[in-house]
Amino acid sequence: MKQFGEFVLDTKQTRLLRQDQEVAIEPKLFELLSLFVEQPNSIISRQDILDALWPGSLVTDNAINKMIANLRKVLGDGAKNPRYIQTVPKRGYRLISEVLPIAPYSVTDITKQISSETRKDYGNPKILSSEYNRKVIFIFLSILLCVLLWQFFHDKDHESSTHYYTKALTRSHGAEQSARMHPDRKHLYYLKKDAKHARFQLWLKNIHTEQTEQIDIGSVSMSQIIALDTQEDGKTTNLFYLDKKQSSCGVYRATLSSVNQIKHTVEKLFDCSNKRIKDIDYHAEQQVIYYAAQPKNLWPNQIYAFELKSQKHSLATQTEPAGWGHHSIDISPDGEKLLIMSTNSDYKTQLLVLDLLTNEITEGVKFNRPVYEAIWHHDSKKIYYYASPPAHQIIKSDLDGDNATTVVNVSEYLAPRMTLFPDGQNLLFSTKQENFSNRWLVPPEQVEKIDNSTVNDSNPALFHHSPQYLFVSERSGRRQLYLAHYDNNQAKIVTNFALPYWLGYIAVSTDDQSVLLNVENKIYHLPISELSIVNPLTLLKQEHLIYSSESPIISLDWLSKSKAAITTVVDGSPELVVVSLNNKKIQPINGQWAYGLTDSKQPDGIYLIEQQTNALYRAKLAELTSYSAVNQNQAIPLHLNLADGFYHVKIDSNTLYYGSDENGNTYLNVVPLNDTKKSKKYLLDELSSYDVNNGQIMVSDIESLEGDVHRTIH
Repeated sequence: MKQFGEFVLDTKQTRLLRQDQEVAIEPKLFELLSLFVEQPNSIISRQDILDALWPGSLVTDNAINKMIANLRKVLGDGAKNPRYIQTVPKRGYRLISEVLPIAPYSVTDITKQISSETRKDYGNPKILSSEYNRKVIFIFLSILLCVLLWQFFHDKDHESSTHYYTKALTRSHGAEQSARMHPDRKHLYYLKKDAKHARFQLWLKNIHTEQTEQIDIGSVSMSQIIALDTQEDGKTTNLFYLDKKQSSCGVYRATLSSVNQIKHTVEKLFDCSNKRIKDIDYHAEQQVIYYAAQPKNLWPNQIYAFELKSQKHSLATQTEPAGWGHHSIDISPDGEKLLIMSTNSDYKTQLLVLDLLTNEITEGVKFNRPVYEAIWHHDSKKIYYYASPPAHQIIKSDLDGDNATTVVNVSEYLAPRMTLFPDGQNLLFSTKQENFSNRWLVPPEQVEKIDNSTVNDSNPALFHHSPQYLFVSERSGRRQLYLAHYDNNQAKIVTNFALPYWLGYIAVSTDDQSVLLNVENKIYHLPISELSIVNPLTLLKQEHLIYSSESPIISLDWLSKSKAAITTVVDGSPELVVVSLNNKKIQPINGQWAYGLTDSKQPDGIYLIEQQTNALYRAKLAELTSYSAVNQNQAIPLHLNLADGFYHVKIDSNTLYYGSDENGNTYLNVVPLNDTKKSKKYLLDELSSYDVNNGQIMVSDIESLEGDVHRTIH
């Protein structure tokens, strides 16, 4: 550990402390700060920063400027009068604070402390000498034994673990992912895109010669490479791929006439527009495509099989899905088993194995957290899976979770869809740095620049009567709540949860006194007063829990000061419930309604969206004796239907807002309820979330996208 100024940098535990309190800092900023602390009073050039943080990558000058600016924010430093990071014109930057090492207690320190304490207790020099010596020897031997035991088990762990090294196979600007290795072990196929391009491009790299080229795919669009299947002649290779958009979806097979050329004839195997595919894999021996998908674009996910010969779909043998359902799959290398990842509403993933020969299902490990990526080991017995965040590790273990060892440990986030390298030993995986940032789409008249980090900042929730907003960020490594002010460029952390909670929807009450917070499949009602900058909230209290669901929660809003509207997905259909905040009583609504909304500027009424038609209705609060009794006599149709597949719906100042995806593009729709002819659309880059107040819109969409393909070397 090293101290500089009022901060302590703990590199072993990856923590930054200030007056014994942990300071939120994102992983890349921690790497940058470590670089400065290791070389105090030395000039760190921009090239030094590039080599340390993005070795081999193409990074813009603006990215470095933003990193330095964000680091200064964390340290409370300024460029004009720096206390820590000084700009050296045309040369780089320098840490101008003195750095002092902080050593842990040594045996000498302990014996000195014991000696002083012993002298207080014993006055006789003979007693002092004998008692002191015995105590020192005992302490020394105890510490020595602990060290030896630690060393023994540490070495034992390393002996039992598999030693892997990693090598980056791609290092260019943008994100490279969905990698598949040709059976010749030389040619790597992968998809590449950046934040400003909606379409992926297909690229090929010879990892022996380092030659890289883009493959001309014409008008073809790809979102995932499913598999490479080389025919018996060893010359013809079929490339299976998925083209998935919000409004369309298809699974295709293309034939490679050579390693770098696709024949013009591309065969569409099946249309998947009526489902939302989560994961997909190809069984070459059976000539069957297995895929996990949401029926009707809603949960729970199920496993399907498509036979290429018969061109027929069927439900695969599986346990009854619940919650999020069966979301990820992987076919074992021996072709005999299908690994299934199933996550219930408790956000804990259960591994299941379907024996493709007998149709029997066995259970593997059940994690105490959601797991989004797991595949078979080469031996078709062990598994690889992603560790819990904020760690960026790939773990190898037995199917039941025993004998777990870390085989990959990287500083970047891990992207989905790791695969096996075709040598019987190694892995292919991708990293990603997908940065969603908050920005004003329609800003207030006077506003400072928004405080964003280089990791995800999302889910903005605007206050109604003050220029403040809450949002979720991963800048501390875990998702936490932050509070920001329109006129203050530095956001402050207001939660410091030790557990890796998944924070989702946020809704601030119309009087700005409380907030509804979606944490996994639960809803909490928190007083704003408990979200303190001085004492961040560290624990969610049971008394604040108002609703817990066995089904996925997809929407959250207020209906009045004392009522919350929550939409869950039950058996593939959205259903609305109303929860009373006073007594936590749950009031199911007449089954025809899917969503409930309120307009903070018109608190005398509520809005409802019908399940089947997406039609919008309005009802007056004064006329409702019971929410469960709302019917079409009380709800007035507004003769407006939302687009199919809409999401993130809100109403503000008599205007309807919702997100939609059309022809591969993402839009925020703005529809004045008193004059729908004045409707307009804002084109966005992969909308994550947004909020609106008095017509001012803050959105969270993608700002930058980076990532590389890596392999292990064992």
